[in-house]
Amino acid sequence: MVSLMAPLNSSMVAVALPDIRHDLGVGVGALTWLISGYLIAVVATQPVAGRLGDAYGHSRIVLIGLAGLIVTSLVGALAWSFPVLVAARTLQGVAAGCAAPNAIAALRARIPADRLTAALGRNGAATNAGAALGPAVGGLLLVAGDWRWLFFANIPVAVVAALLVLQLPRVSIPRRAAAIDFFSVAAVTLFFTALTIIGVGVRIHNVPLVVASAVASLAILAAYGERYRRSRLGVVDLRLFSRRDYAAAAFSSALANMAFYTVFFSIPVYLADVRHRGDAVVAMTLLVTSLTSTCVSPFSGRIAARFGTLRPIITGAGLLLFAMALLAGMLDGPPIVLLLVPMALVGIALGLSGAPQQGLALRAWPATVAGSASGTYSMMRYVGSISGTAIAAGMLGAHPGEERFRALFAVLAVVALANLAVVIAGRSRTTSGSGEDAELSPLAVTPGPSPAVR
Repeated sequence: MVSLMAPLNSSMVAVALPDIRHDLGVGVGALTWLISGYLIAVVATQPVAGRLGDAYGHSRIVLIGLAGLIVTSLVGALAWSFPVLVAARTLQGVAAGCAAPNAIAALRARIPADRLTAALGRNGAATNAGAALGPAVGGLLLVAGDWRWLFFANIPVAVVAALLVLQLPRVSIPRRAAAIDFFSVAAVTLFFTALTIIGVGVRIHNVPLVVASAVASLAILAAYGERYRRSRLGVVDLRLFSRRDYAAAAFSSALANMAFYTVFFSIPVYLADVRHRGDAVVAMTLLVTSLTSTCVSPFSGRIAARFGTLRPIITGAGLLLFAMALLAGMLDGPPIVLLLVPMALVGIALGLSGAPQQGLALRAWPATVAGSASGTYSMMRYVGSISGTAIAAGMLGAHPGEERFRALFAVLAVVALANLAVVIAGRSRTTSGSGEDAELSPLAVTPGPSPAVR
């Protein structure tokens, strides 16, 4: 249920953006920060929250995140101005960033390695179901009331989720010290803020803003890398990527999500601006992707158990490449119904590879660092999302024609090809190991007793 909340909340709010704009009297550009503020908060919070979960218990941090969602949802529902709503939405991202990676880490701590992929498949189905149900639930709430009801709706769901978390059995795992470098937290936040501003600058044709933001993002990356080299401190522990399985899964997740999120962002614009289709057609087209992913996800774990972890991951990467190439080749005034084919393939690709890929990443390291591993892996997905948004903004511009969409999907086909190459290159001799018996260096566990933690 915790995994269902984030995509459900995001897709519900997306439906309400026109109503929010009209009610609070803001422009389209201002709405960008309602979305970007949430994404940046999530991506900056997840690695920190993962480390806190390793130190203080994953379930405890999940409960703190759910409590934060309740409070911020109430503030959002009662927001009297747009800045207050943006602040509430951004803090919702912090709360979601606390809950999501620690919910996955709690699964990792309680489920044996040989059953983890199947469990993650069911969890992925819940995530995709949230994304699929969001537009429908949001539409019903808008009909029954107004956009504020979408924020109120989060409260009972979060309460039920918290009650379920409290029923989880206690587990005994060694705790790690919660070494958090606030310089690196600021660096990660500023980097993704600069990346978002690049997309905004391109959209409004402000070249100095784009150049300044690009230079700032490179300088931030360089400063982060230098500090990490000297002190080994960083909210994103780069040593996690020293294991090939983890590195391949994380970078593949970023590339796949870049392609997926850009499609999800650009297809509605294509249908509305180029093909002049209404909301119903847009919703149905996106629903195909969410539903196919939801249907396939529960079976991905069984497929991985029977045929090996790599086979569904490679197959999914291949299907994603085919879907992107199909979109790039067919965007020349095709019948709308034909667009459903590549959109369905995108959903199948994500549903097939998502859980095995996440399981591969989590099994690469022991349960003692599951929070850090899960938080950084989740962050990489948002790296793809934010990068995809910037790419789409840069290539489509203010008034895109069909040729710009063809060029965009051609670029996404290259991204999908890179994803397939990363998956193939990342194959290792042992993809079914749990990491439990692996040497903990370089991620050392703080010595001490192993108290029962939630």
